[in-house]
Amino acid sequence: MSVQTQIERLQGEKEALRTKLVALGLAQSNDDLEACVTAVEGIADNGAVSGNISAVAEQYSVPAGYHNGTGKVQIASTEQAKIIAGNIKSGVTILGVAGSYAGEGVDLQEKTVTPTKAQQDITPDEGYDGLSKVSVGAIPDNYADVTGVTATEADVLATKTFVTESGTKTAGTMVNNGAVSATIDGLTTGSYTIPAGYHDGKGTVSLTDDIANALAAI
Repeated sequence: MSVQTQIERLQGEKEALRTKLVALGLAQSNDDLEACVTAVEGIADNGAVSGNISAVAEQYSVPAGYHNGTGKVQIASTEQAKIIAGNIKSGVTILGVAGSYAGEGVDLQEKTVTPTKAQQDITPDEGYDGLSKVSVGAIPDNYADVTGVTATEADVLATKTFVTESGTKTAGTMVNNGAVSATIDGLTTGSYTIPAGYHDGKGTVSLTDDIANALAAI
């Protein structure tokens, strides 16, 4: 084989090597044979690189260089041990494992409560896991609807109390006059002003004998 033939062969080998190195991002398209050899010698021999992933968002960064094809990246064994049917909800499949967990039995309690004006917190008794139902009774008669109440303090005796339309217990202010009695003579007094307030219906306003006496004296 002539020297020229050898030179052409070597040039062809260089071109093939450089083309491959350029595709791998390890050389430039105008690098000579020496630069290409240097690039090849700079490739790290990683052999069999292995890595583990232990969290959902965790990533494994593959190191640059040569790998012999026997390296592995896998879910960490401690995490793999958790991916079992009993730890996965029934109807859900994770990484090929179908879940079978359907929940644990719970002891629930039913309760019945009566409305009050104060806030009530309904919680299960000791020994129960929760409440399955809470039945609220009807509003008691003593909590009747008072939104239609029109009475005011002046309409109610001062010794009595009532509930306003807002539900507030309030004392009355009406004066209790009881049985008010008065007389008029018809001569100097022709009327009587009835005082405001409550009257028990037994009071009277009567006319004196002044008029009769005056007439008798004529």
